[in-house]
Amino acid sequence: MEIYREDGKNFRSIRSDFKEDGRLVISGHDMGPITEEFWGKDEYEYFMIIPKESVELFTLNLLKHVFNNDKRVNWTDVRNILEKNNIDYHFDYWM
Repeated sequence: MEIYREDGKNFRSIRSDFKEDGRLVISGHDMGPITEEFWGKDEYEYFMIIPKESVELFTLNLLKHVFNNDKRVNWTDVRNILEKNNIDYHFDYWM
């Protein structure tokens, strides 16, 4: 399911899906001049996988974050929630 989309000169799409084994996969796809300026390539894809055993703890900490902040949650917030709370996950990317 696409949970965020930004169209225009710079494009970003964030998707989130549960796999049959209960893992939560959150993936992103960025394209455009800002991506090229930051990464040296105009396209960047990335993802994180949260194992089934960690999804509940992640969800509760994400809700805690959302209810205590006025700004929109972004990719960095999600990674910080995982790291700060020692929640198991895997991150990878390709360009």
